[in-house]
Amino acid sequence: MTTKDSFSIDIVLRHPSYDLGSIAKTLSIKPRASRGADDKSAGSQQRRTFFHARLQEGNGSSDFENALDKVAAFLEKNATFWADFMNGQGEVELILNHSLLEHAAHGDLCLEVHLGPVFLEHLSSRRISLRVQGWKGPV
Repeated sequence: MTTKDSFSIDIVLRHPSYDLGSIAKTLSIKPRASRGADDKSAGSQQRRTFFHARLQEGNGSSDFENALDKVAAFLEKNATFWADFMNGQGEVELILNHSLLEHAAHGDLCLEVHLGPVFLEHLSSRRISLRVQGWKGPV
Protein backbone atom coordinates (compact mmCIF):
# COMPACT_ATOMS: atom_id res chain seq x y z
CA MET A 1 0.00 0.00 0.00
CA THR A 2 1.11 3.54 -0.59
CA THR A 3 0.95 6.31 1.97
CA LYS A 4 -2.11 7.72 0.19
CA ASP A 5 -4.09 4.86 1.70
CA SER A 6 -2.96 5.30 5.31
CA PHE A 7 -5.36 6.11 8.12
CA SER A 8 -5.56 6.19 11.88
CA ILE A 9 -8.45 6.28 14.31
CA ASP A 10 -7.87 8.23 17.51
CA ILE A 11 -9.99 8.96 20.54
CA VAL A 12 -9.88 12.09 22.68
CA LEU A 13 -11.49 12.31 26.11
CA ARG A 14 -11.95 15.52 28.10
CA HIS A 15 -13.37 15.76 31.59
CA PRO A 16 -13.41 18.32 34.44
CA SER A 17 -11.86 15.90 36.94
CA TYR A 18 -11.60 12.30 35.74
CA ASP A 19 -8.32 10.59 36.68
CA LEU A 20 -5.95 9.76 33.79
CA GLY A 21 -4.97 6.45 35.33
CA SER A 22 -8.60 5.40 35.68
CA ILE A 23 -9.24 6.14 32.02
CA ALA A 24 -6.19 4.14 30.87
CA LYS A 25 -6.97 1.21 33.16
CA THR A 26 -10.70 1.05 32.45
CA LEU A 27 -10.28 1.30 28.67
CA SER A 28 -7.04 -0.75 28.58
CA ILE A 29 -5.29 1.81 26.36
CA LYS A 30 -2.24 4.00 26.77
CA PRO A 31 -2.39 7.69 25.91
CA ARG A 32 -0.27 9.27 23.19
CA ALA A 33 -0.81 12.57 24.98
CA SER A 34 -2.49 13.43 28.27
CA ARG A 35 -2.86 16.08 30.90
CA GLY A 36 -4.55 15.84 34.27
CA ALA A 37 -7.21 18.27 35.45
CA ASP A 38 -4.88 19.28 38.29
CA ASP A 39 -2.01 20.17 35.91
CA LYS A 40 -0.96 23.66 37.02
CA SER A 41 0.98 24.33 33.81
CA ALA A 42 -2.27 24.71 31.88
CA GLY A 43 -4.24 27.95 31.98
CA SER A 44 -7.28 28.14 34.24
CA GLN A 45 -9.65 27.51 31.31
CA GLN A 46 -7.68 24.42 30.31
CA ARG A 47 -7.84 22.64 33.66
CA ARG A 48 -9.59 19.57 32.36
CA THR A 49 -8.36 16.04 32.03
CA PHE A 50 -7.21 15.46 28.45
CA PHE A 51 -6.55 11.93 27.17
CA HIS A 52 -5.63 11.19 23.53
CA ALA A 53 -5.04 7.63 22.32
CA ARG A 54 -4.70 5.81 19.02
CA LEU A 55 -7.22 3.00 18.62
CA GLN A 56 -6.40 1.72 15.13
CA GLU A 57 -4.21 2.42 12.11
CA GLY A 58 -3.65 0.84 8.74
CA ASN A 59 -3.65 1.12 4.96
CA GLY A 60 -6.44 0.63 2.47
CA SER A 61 -10.19 0.31 2.51
CA SER A 62 -10.36 -3.28 3.80
CA ASP A 63 -8.10 -2.35 6.74
CA PHE A 64 -10.34 0.66 7.38
CA GLU A 65 -13.51 -1.45 7.45
CA ASN A 66 -11.88 -3.91 9.86
CA ALA A 67 -10.65 -1.02 12.01
CA LEU A 68 -14.16 0.46 12.21
CA ASP A 69 -15.48 -2.94 13.33
CA LYS A 70 -12.82 -3.09 16.06
CA VAL A 71 -13.64 0.45 17.20
CA ALA A 72 -17.35 -0.41 17.34
CA ALA A 73 -16.52 -3.46 19.48
CA PHE A 74 -14.34 -1.27 21.73
CA LEU A 75 -17.20 1.22 22.16
CA GLU A 76 -19.66 -1.57 22.94
CA LYS A 77 -17.29 -3.26 25.41
CA ASN A 78 -16.93 0.00 27.35
CA ALA A 79 -20.60 1.10 27.16
CA THR A 80 -20.90 1.50 30.95
CA PHE A 81 -17.82 3.72 31.07
CA TRP A 82 -19.14 6.07 28.36
CA ALA A 83 -22.41 6.62 30.23
CA ASP A 84 -20.61 7.40 33.50
CA PHE A 85 -18.01 9.60 31.81
CA MET A 86 -20.56 11.63 29.83
CA ASN A 87 -22.91 12.05 32.80
CA GLY A 88 -20.01 13.66 34.66
CA GLN A 89 -19.66 16.39 32.01
CA GLY A 90 -17.17 14.42 29.95
CA GLU A 91 -16.67 14.77 26.21
CA VAL A 92 -15.49 12.07 23.83
CA GLU A 93 -14.40 12.60 20.25
CA LEU A 94 -13.46 9.99 17.67
CA ILE A 95 -11.02 11.26 15.04
CA LEU A 96 -10.61 9.63 11.63
CA ASN A 97 -7.29 10.71 10.10
CA HIS A 98 -6.67 9.98 6.43
CA SER A 99 -3.78 10.75 4.12
CA LEU A 100 -4.73 12.59 0.95
CA LEU A 101 -3.50 12.16 -2.59
CA GLU A 102 -0.11 13.86 -2.95
CA HIS A 103 -0.48 14.88 -6.59
CA ALA A 104 -4.19 15.30 -7.13
CA ALA A 105 -5.39 17.01 -10.27
CA HIS A 106 -8.30 19.43 -10.36
CA GLY A 107 -11.50 17.44 -10.00
CA ASP A 108 -9.86 14.34 -8.43
CA LEU A 109 -11.65 12.74 -5.50
CA CYS A 110 -9.16 13.17 -2.65
CA LEU A 111 -11.07 11.73 0.29
CA GLU A 112 -14.07 9.47 0.60
CA VAL A 113 -15.15 8.01 3.91
CA HIS A 114 -18.12 5.68 4.18
CA LEU A 115 -19.60 5.25 7.64
CA GLY A 116 -22.55 2.90 7.87
CA PRO A 117 -25.63 3.52 10.01
CA VAL A 118 -24.66 0.84 12.54
CA PHE A 119 -21.29 2.48 13.21
CA LEU A 120 -22.87 5.94 13.42
CA GLU A 121 -25.44 4.53 15.86
CA HIS A 122 -22.56 3.38 18.11
CA LEU A 123 -21.33 6.98 18.23
CA SER A 124 -24.69 8.70 18.48
CA SER A 125 -26.13 6.49 21.22
CA ARG A 126 -23.06 7.24 23.36
CA ARG A 127 -22.96 10.96 22.48
CA ILE A 128 -19.50 10.57 20.94
CA SER A 129 -18.63 13.24 18.38
CA LEU A 130 -16.82 12.52 15.13
CA ARG A 131 -14.09 14.46 13.34
CA VAL A 132 -12.74 13.48 9.90
CA GLN A 133 -9.37 14.94 8.92
CA GLY A 134 -7.35 14.69 5.72
CA TRP A 135 -3.58 15.09 5.81
CA LYS A 136 -0.96 15.54 3.16
CA GLY A 137 1.47 12.67 3.63
CA PRO A 138 1.20 9.62 5.87
CA VAL A 139 -0.76 9.81 9.11
